[in-house]
Amino acid sequence: SSMTEDAAVFGGLKNMVDGLANTYQLYDPKMIAVSTTCMAEVIGDDLHSFIQNAKDEDSVPRDFDVPFAHTPAFVGSHVDGYDNMVKGILEHFWKGQERTQIEGTINIIPGFDGFCVGNNRELKRLLDVMGVSYTLIQDASDQFDTPSDGEYRMYDGGTKINEVKKALNAEATL
Repeated sequence: SSMTEDAAVFGGLKNMVDGLANTYQLYDPKMIAVSTTCMAEVIGDDLHSFIQNAKDEDSVPRDFDVPFAHTPAFVGSHVDGYDNMVKGILEHFWKGQERTQIEGTINIIPGFDGFCVGNNRELKRLLDVMGVSYTLIQDASDQFDTPSDGEYRMYDGGTKINEVKKALNAEATL
């Protein structure tokens, strides 16, 4: 979203190439999720093509996961953008995969929740007490509540990629 005049006219591909390369090198992430901002949507940037071009330029390895979602500021609200990004991540990991239902397992997508630290923890506690086999999609409770104890934790907690991949096979999703 840090676009100069030339990017606003010609598109943000160069920003995508540089941004993915910098993020990959600096933070060593397991994936990089990309969403648009208002300017990228107004000029019609194509995230799928931009990500493929960035991989062609070796910004990230070809097999590196870069799920994406178009999240224009002028359509809906931040809740819609959140939902689009969660859907984009699920589609990225589930597309083309064969589903084999596992009885007795559920996915829970709690949605946009500013109180997820307490709400997600309580939800997980209740499900554990009931003995429910579940995957909490997009559990941000630990990331938002990392202790201030002098130890830096870049990616503390959360739903793991392998859990998202396996969630395709759940019996139900709430």
